[in-house]
Amino acid sequence: MKKLLIIFISYILFTSFVRPENLTSVSIRIMTTRVITTVVFSPTSGDYLVYGDGELLKDYDPTGIFQMSIDKDSILLKTFERTIGKFASLKFYSKENVGEFKIKAVVPTSRVRTYDGNLEVSLTPDKAQFLLINKVSLENYIAGVVQSEAGKNISLEYYKLQAILCRTFLLSHLNRHEPEGFQLCDDVHCQAYLNKGTEANIVKGVFETKGLVIVDNDLNLITSAFHSNCGGVTCNSQDVWSISTSYLKSVKDTFCLHSFNAVWQRTVPLEDWKAYLQLKHKYPVDDSSKFAGATSYSQANGRNIFFMDRNLKIPLKTIRADFKLRSTYFSIEQIGDSVRFNGRGYGHGVGLCQEGAMRQAVLGYSYKSILNFYYKDVHLVDLSALSYFRQE
Repeated sequence: MKKLLIIFISYILFTSFVRPENLTSVSIRIMTTRVITTVVFSPTSGDYLVYGDGELLKDYDPTGIFQMSIDKDSILLKTFERTIGKFASLKFYSKENVGEFKIKAVVPTSRVRTYDGNLEVSLTPDKAQFLLINKVSLENYIAGVVQSEAGKNISLEYYKLQAILCRTFLLSHLNRHEPEGFQLCDDVHCQAYLNKGTEANIVKGVFETKGLVIVDNDLNLITSAFHSNCGGVTCNSQDVWSISTSYLKSVKDTFCLHSFNAVWQRTVPLEDWKAYLQLKHKYPVDDSSKFAGATSYSQANGRNIFFMDRNLKIPLKTIRADFKLRSTYFSIEQIGDSVRFNGRGYGHGVGLCQEGAMRQAVLGYSYKSILNFYYKDVHLVDLSALSYFRQE
């Protein structure tokens, strides 16, 4: 019965959210945050074919280094030996579909990145920069995201959980950038994807949970939110995004309290704090009796949504953004001619606390147990069960 229920949920989920052709590979724009005008491509594994404007190009070393630069409204393609030509678009496709390549921006310069799969190159509509799209298998993409989002040298059990979260996000946002010609970007707007997954435990964690995603009681893919450190208590989704969910509820988390991002401080000049409150929020800073409340703010009894004093009501997320603070979980005190923000946690505070989850994994908790600690009333679904319905 349980197996039939999983298959049924998988079928509903699949027909509602995901098309069959998107289950095996994805298209990700890479180097999104840089305005790149010259880039170098080099195969490191597998034989690559090069297509210019749809035509197979010849007379080049398939294992060599290719340089691409913008020449007016075209892409100028060169090797060390010769200039190959100008094109509107280029495609570097691995013959065996198991290729690996390195890519480096030259103007402006950047570090070398390594990716699995294929690369498609064109120009943005304004012809001012490259549009670089990595066509990669779904699970290899997830491995790269897990390494970018979580880092190396963490327990296998945590990598399993992070892989499921990242896969769930991917499948619920497949069409986020569809009008631009790709599915997701490699920045935090979607998910960080800065390199292929190289650590053995990351790859193992991804493929041991292959196809697993998370749904709520209504069979919808969840918003698989996570952040670095909650400071001891996570947030309700509606307190941060004004959207209430059944599964993103505030939970007390003592596991993260001794981690790197558990506490922080930020000191700003008192006059800057006064000017901010007066100019942006019309706060009466010249009245010393009224202003006292603005320098003795506390969240000792748990997280608040607003900074409130008399008739003043400012969303804490606004103060966080304006002063570039690590979180909204802070208190304020006056120290001489300054005010000090005494903060806890790092990030928006919704969903999984990464440092808390990592600590639980070290202590021996399973990825399923950690999942259910941070997300309420959710279910794991194996999308591989959908192969049954494809045969019907």
